[in-house]
Amino acid sequence: MPGRPGWAVLLVLLLACQPRKEEGPRAPPPVAAPAPVTVTKAEVSVSFELQEGAEGTARFVLKDPRTGAPVRGARLLAWMDARPEGQPAPDEAACRARIKTYLGGLLAARADVDLNSFLLLTLNHDHTLSVIDPQLSFQRTKLRNLVSLGGAAGDWALRPDGGALYVTQPTHGSVSVVDTRRFVVQRNVRVGRAPGRLALAPDGRTLWVDNEGDGTVSVLDTTTQAVLGTLEVGEGPKAFAFGEGGRTAWLSSSRSEELVAVDVASREELGRVTVGPGTRALAYSEVARALYVVREQANEVLVVDGSRREVVHRLPVAPGPGALRFEPSGRWAFVLYPRGDRVDILDTASNRVAHSLTGFSAPDQVTFTSSFAYVRNTGDARVSLIELASLEKSGTPSVVQITMGQKKPTLARELGRSPAIAVLPEGNSVLVAGTADRALYLYSEGMMAPRGTHLNYGREPRAVLVLDRSLREVEPGVYAAQARPRKNGPHDVHVLLDSPRTPVCLTWTVSGVPEDAASAGTAPLVLEPGFEPSRLLTAGQRTSLRFRLTPAAHVKDQRPLVPEELQVMLFRPPSGHWLERPVPRRVEDGVFEIDVSPPEPGQYVLLVGAESRGATLGTLRDFKLGVQAAPTLRHVSEVQP
Repeated sequence: MPGRPGWAVLLVLLLACQPRKEEGPRAPPPVAAPAPVTVTKAEVSVSFELQEGAEGTARFVLKDPRTGAPVRGARLLAWMDARPEGQPAPDEAACRARIKTYLGGLLAARADVDLNSFLLLTLNHDHTLSVIDPQLSFQRTKLRNLVSLGGAAGDWALRPDGGALYVTQPTHGSVSVVDTRRFVVQRNVRVGRAPGRLALAPDGRTLWVDNEGDGTVSVLDTTTQAVLGTLEVGEGPKAFAFGEGGRTAWLSSSRSEELVAVDVASREELGRVTVGPGTRALAYSEVARALYVVREQANEVLVVDGSRREVVHRLPVAPGPGALRFEPSGRWAFVLYPRGDRVDILDTASNRVAHSLTGFSAPDQVTFTSSFAYVRNTGDARVSLIELASLEKSGTPSVVQITMGQKKPTLARELGRSPAIAVLPEGNSVLVAGTADRALYLYSEGMMAPRGTHLNYGREPRAVLVLDRSLREVEPGVYAAQARPRKNGPHDVHVLLDSPRTPVCLTWTVSGVPEDAASAGTAPLVLEPGFEPSRLLTAGQRTSLRFRLTPAAHVKDQRPLVPEELQVMLFRPPSGHWLERPVPRRVEDGVFEIDVSPPEPGQYVLLVGAESRGATLGTLRDFKLGVQAAPTLRHVSEVQP
């Protein structure tokens, strides 16, 4: 096996495909159980449960063959390609070259199955949510979707499995549930008045919503999206923390003098702790088994014993403390001063302020990788990196200043309350929302400047999230990602293992796909325009366009498509600054209609896809639409002889 790593890891891959459930009354009926597909090879065991047209989960199991122990914390990338008929398996040189090509991100060299993809999500000032694919361009724009939220957003939270995104709508008194496969608002759940901050329980089963307008907290079931109950907490903005392995929720209100402890499973109140008014932030340390409370009015941090539910320490701090967060180990707590120039770092081992750092400019947020704390400054365009390993050393911790963009965040319309820095899947890179610059900055640790910039197409990104669809460890030694193999025959699987950086090339012989589909090798859907693509549209006028979208003859699943399955995008290249997501209407089986209204003359691109049927945007043919200026109305005296 070419490229076999010297430390001899036994690699086992299991691919289990399950039909994705659709929401709503027009969901397609369930598909019959899949037929198993198995493959064997020396040192590799592979099995597929392959279901036509359905997405599945690829599972890589890494074991040390000498001990049988799982290999934990590994970093790996993987791609899968159907091998052309008669072509031999790649040798080690070809394997390395192919992986290098994939790492280059060339559109012409995309793998049949890419197990490393991720998307960037931004929460924008214009009540929209941008979905950016940093690895793929549609006519030179990376803007994949634009979701209209229908109102100003308060906060957002991504379910741990990445299946749903929740956004509060303060003016509507609701939480919008965004489907992260189709990127549409699936439903709006009514909660209390002026919902703001969100907190997901660690197990991802419940979502806790701060209803700032009525002093309550609503608890939502993230499976059914139903409100399970409403808790009385107190007037003013709330803060949340989860402790004891996620079993206990701690709630506070800025105007209440009490903290409320709630059982997460039953939502029953467990007790209250009197701390005084002015609670600004909460954070729980599993290491210290204690809750840390920032009281802004009293300029102190309280330490509450989690089991006894009583205040055991009071730590005086500088005036104006704000955010409080623990780094990944749970030992060091960071206290930020959004109206000042400092960051205090508390040591839970001694319950004292171990470090007081200055030189910041109105710091309001902190995000962590395994090596650094990233502090956003709102008074200038810097992000301050504090080395976590240096916290245990004597002297001042190491701080590096990185300039992200040109404009300070306070020049934006609004800062927003959600994190503006997100960690990328590789773990040593982050994405920073340049709110006032209307851009996203990609930074990798060890560099003195951002290594890349993504435009946000004229919108201010108030917050940023990474929707990770790449391989990640889901249990010890098991790494999983979504996959969809479509063809029979030998497949080359290219795996890149890190530490040491070693390519591994495998051969899988896939069988079980219906032969007519495997031999056809064509797109799963047929797209036919019901309009003349060369026809000129008129700027500013709404035009209806029809098209036919049907399953290809070789596809086993011939169910008619429904509008909820479709994704439609109209944008103007090259920048994609203007983008519209028309909502399709069903005219008859297989025939759909959309309304488009391009605002200015020029060339536009129309894309149609149905991800649930294996046709993502860009897979099917696109249409170039020309748009002419609206005719100028002339005064009657100008046309009289």
